[in-house]
Amino acid sequence: MRFQLLYILLFVLSGTSVNAHGDLHKRILEATEEIQKNPDSANLYFKRGKLYFQHNNYTSGLEDFNQAKKLGVDCSEQDFYIAKSNYHLGKFQESKRLIKKILRAEPKNIGALKLLADIYFKKGKYEKSAKLYGDVIQNSEKTFPENYLYASNAWYATEKEYGRERSQSILIEGIEKLGDVVVLYDKLISNYIDMQDFDSAVKFQNKVIEISNRKERAYLKLANIQIQQEKFNEAELTIVKAEESYEKLPYRIRNAKFMREFYSELQLKKSSLKK
Repeated sequence: MRFQLLYILLFVLSGTSVNAHGDLHKRILEATEEIQKNPDSANLYFKRGKLYFQHNNYTSGLEDFNQAKKLGVDCSEQDFYIAKSNYHLGKFQESKRLIKKILRAEPKNIGALKLLADIYFKKGKYEKSAKLYGDVIQNSEKTFPENYLYASNAWYATEKEYGRERSQSILIEGIEKLGDVVVLYDKLISNYIDMQDFDSAVKFQNKVIEISNRKERAYLKLANIQIQQEKFNEAELTIVKAEESYEKLPYRIRNAKFMREFYSELQLKKSSLKK
C-alpha cells in the first residue's frame, strides 16, 4: 500500500511539473499579448522575462530583462535575474559584474553570495567559492544541508590538505547544527574513503547504521569499507547483519524488484568473501 501511495504521489508530482510548464507557456502568451497592446511598458517586459526564466528559456528572458532596463526598470531584483540568466548561459564574467554591484549595496544578500560562489566554482576558483559558501551559511537565517555540501565540495576540490580538512569539518559542523542528516554523513564518509581514512569512514558509517530505520544498505556499505581495509572476517559478519535486516522487512518490500536486486548483490558479495 505504501509503495502504491508513493507511485501515485510521483505520478501526481510528474503531472504537476508538466502542468506547471504548460501554465507558464500560457502565461507567457498572455504576457506577450499584453506587450503587444502596451509596447512601452517596462514592467510587462520584466514580468515576461521572469516567466521565461522560470521556463528555463534564459536567452528570451535576458532579452526581456534588457528591454525592461532600456524602458526604465532599475532594481537589484532585475540585476539578479540578469546575472542568473547570464550564469545559466555560461557568461560568467557578465554575471559576476552584476552580482558584485548587488553585493556593494547589500553585502549579505544570500542569493547574490550563493551565485557568486557558484561562478567561482565553475571557474575553478575553489577556495574563493568555498569561502563564499561559508558566508552563505553564516548569513542565512535558516540554512539547509545543501549549503554545507556546496561548501564542503568547494573546499575538497582545492586538493590541498587544509582544504580537505576544512571540507570534513564543515560537514561535521552541519551535522552539529542541523542534526543527523544522512546526506551529510554520506558525503563525509565518501570523502574519508577517497582519502583512504577507512577508520574514520567506518566510524561514521556505524553512526549512519545507528540512526537509520532501514539498515540493510547501510550494513552493505560498511562491509564494502571493511573489505577495502582487508578486514574480511568483519565484513562477513556485517554481511550477515545486512541479511538479517533484509529478512525482517515485510514480504511485499523484499519482493520488490529493486530489493531483489539488492539481495542478489548481497549474495555475490558474500560469495566473494568466501573465496
